[in-house]
Amino acid sequence: MSAEAETEYRRYICRVCGYIYDEAKGDPDSGLPPGTRFEDIPDDWYCPDCNVTKADFDRLQPRAEDPVEAQAAQAWRTPLADDPDAVVVVGGGMAGWAMAEELRARDPERSIRLVTGDRGDYYTKPRISTACARGVDPDDLMEESGVARAARLGVELLPHVRLLDIDRERRRLITPRGGIPYGDLVLATGASPIRLDIPGDGPPPRVVNTLDDYRALRAELQPGARVAIVGAGLVGSELADDLAAGGYSVDLIEMAERPLARLAPPELGDDLAAALAQRGVALYTGTSVACLQALPAAGEGPVASRLKLAGGETLEADVVITALGLRPNIDVAVGAGLDCGRGIRVDATLATSDPAIRALGDCAEYDGVLRPYVGTLRAQAEVIADRLAGGTARYEPDAGTVQVKTTSLPMQVCPPSAADAATGEWVLVGGDADGRRMEFHANGRLAGFALSGALTREAGPMEARLGEAVTQPEVRARMAS
Repeated sequence: MSAEAETEYRRYICRVCGYIYDEAKGDPDSGLPPGTRFEDIPDDWYCPDCNVTKADFDRLQPRAEDPVEAQAAQAWRTPLADDPDAVVVVGGGMAGWAMAEELRARDPERSIRLVTGDRGDYYTKPRISTACARGVDPDDLMEESGVARAARLGVELLPHVRLLDIDRERRRLITPRGGIPYGDLVLATGASPIRLDIPGDGPPPRVVNTLDDYRALRAELQPGARVAIVGAGLVGSELADDLAAGGYSVDLIEMAERPLARLAPPELGDDLAAALAQRGVALYTGTSVACLQALPAAGEGPVASRLKLAGGETLEADVVITALGLRPNIDVAVGAGLDCGRGIRVDATLATSDPAIRALGDCAEYDGVLRPYVGTLRAQAEVIADRLAGGTARYEPDAGTVQVKTTSLPMQVCPPSAADAATGEWVLVGGDADGRRMEFHANGRLAGFALSGALTREAGPMEARLGEAVTQPEVRARMAS
């Protein structure tokens, strides 16, 4: 091995949350100085963002040299009818790029075009909700520019293109810039934040879903800023925890009686509420925002807001964020006549109701379930790439465990299916002040689990037990589902 190769640092990505371990930077907070090789990391090291082990990391390909920005404009070639057999991927997020990468690894020759409404820069979205406390610069979240990634993979990137319609009969995308032919089409259109129309003259609440959203938020967050977050689901709870850890004053407003009401068992939701309160988050549950008013401007900074809650409380905030969940982007798919429910319905080959069109990631619905997770989209990309390369792979969903990246009380929750939730119950089977272990029992078997604190590291063994018969201990704390 050459001296240059020996000193070349590598990068590895967490399959679960998208955290990048860069050997050149190490992980000083965990005792790994810059230059620590991945193979030299102790086996008891865990991902700083989601607490999984190093076994859950994959090596990333080296970054390409970033061409000059002007080359982005050259990505659009005219005419595009030169290869009607091209695979066209719609969406420049993690799912779209994973699709392009997996297909290129299997087929070095086939034309791949990636169409996106933005620049197509590559970053791992789950890191956004935990970046403020560490003071991560927005540019540091971007792993690779869209132009550089396209050059490395041999992909034709078509940035800043809006998809209007799909002409399925002629196999063409309809865009304001002309038609784009496809041999096979892959929809990775993602999902958009649900926005809340709050009465009043206050500035519109922010959402935090993209790198541009994070960049705008960081620009507004002056030291000690007051932040109000509407919604204590997964993203809202993570943002509240992260912002409070970063020294900001945080109010968290939730219509349910506790955080994570739709995901975690009530006891763990109450534990998280206590952990957030200890971190300094003021939690308002069982209420909503009735009115949002602009406060008189003080200087040249952003306009502050006064929030009037349905319960009568009045709060003031420099920044208001809504975190009410995501809605899959399926409008074009619906307009094209594809079979859709909450998402674009796909089968085990990830094909839609049109065999020439496949879908993956946040926009895809398999077996009636949406799975908006990093591990899911990567597994789906592998199946589609294998199929387009002539293989026979079929998608098999994983356990669906959700990592809650609240550092004040991390959790791993594997929720039961809708059918099991209707017949089973949550059971507290162990734990102490450092964390709890809860199981969901349905029809005499283990149908789900929830772990908190130090016990989150048992998620792997718990997943292996799913479906096993469960015994009924003589004494146990029960909680109705």
